[in-house]
Amino acid sequence: MYNCIISKVLAYGMFVYTLASLYYIFFTRKIGTPFNDSLSEEQRNIKKKAVTQRKNIFFQGCGLAIIIIIIVRPFKNC
Repeated sequence: MYNCIISKVLAYGMFVYTLASLYYIFFTRKIGTPFNDSLSEEQRNIKKKAVTQRKNIFFQGCGLAIIIIIIVRPFKNC
């Protein structure tokens, strides 16, 4: 019988990352966005286009990863 156990280093790393992200969100929520506030309308449009492109690329990567997981089944024994 094979037990699939997550690495303690990975678990602690995920825990630290999650707590650090929550800390960051909590302490930066009232700071504002001085850089974004300084942009012209043309610059905001350029940024919006870049955000859309990057979002699409990210979701394509997620889709590809899901397809690979379905085909390869790397955690089949877990």
